[in-house]
Amino acid sequence: MWNQSVNHIYVAGHRGLSARYPENTMPSFRAALEAGLDMIELDVHRTKDGQLIVMHDHTVDRTTDGTGPIAEKTLEEIKALDAGGWFSGEFRGERVPTLREFMELVKDAPKDFLIDFELKEYPVDGNEERAFLTADETIAMAEEYGYGDRCVFNAFNADLLQYIHEKYNGKYKIHGYYPLSLMGEAKRDPYDYMYCGCVCELTEEAFGEFRSHGVDPWVGASIDCEEKILQAHRLGATLITCNNGDEVLAILRRLGLHP
Repeated sequence: MWNQSVNHIYVAGHRGLSARYPENTMPSFRAALEAGLDMIELDVHRTKDGQLIVMHDHTVDRTTDGTGPIAEKTLEEIKALDAGGWFSGEFRGERVPTLREFMELVKDAPKDFLIDFELKEYPVDGNEERAFLTADETIAMAEEYGYGDRCVFNAFNADLLQYIHEKYNGKYKIHGYYPLSLMGEAKRDPYDYMYCGCVCELTEEAFGEFRSHGVDPWVGASIDCEEKILQAHRLGATLITCNNGDEVLAILRRLGLHP
């Protein structure tokens, strides 16, 4: 299932099919599945009452009709918000999904379908317990639904990624970033445990750095057209995370870079 290569580039739906649907909502995730993408990337937060939900920002302001930090709201309060109207009137009334609702959606996906969990609770400023518990519960849910070996865990925080690697004895694939400084100050060299990493700039230096450490080079959401796809391919990318996954998949197939 982890057969991505420079000549078989995987496509991950960034927050689903977020170019055409409100990000991190069930319609966006369903569309990504229906488009036949290899992976979905999503963001995991923890509510005030300890429930795992799917949302990118640390506040609800940008993608709902509410205001304030997620950490200060209960699940009931978040479920009362409109998570679709900001994107289009067509999606007014969509609700913020829980992580379990997402997992129920993908439980019957093809056996080679993959998930990229971005963990948004970081162990900083007294938030250590929440951050580590969120990671543990996300991992437990991935295992419950049979995705333990079909997922990666990523975060813009090296301490959290190190925690996962060390607590679970290297069992899970860890997704980092280049430059490493995007993950903050690290107590341990992230190259000790990174399986893959997102290259945030299409340069030989970035790809060469990953290759020299045996890290699988992935590219981020700005790679959305044929010109950039070809550039990423020449540099050695094996996976593209994008908002318009259906279009990127069609381009890759036309270029003979995806079956």
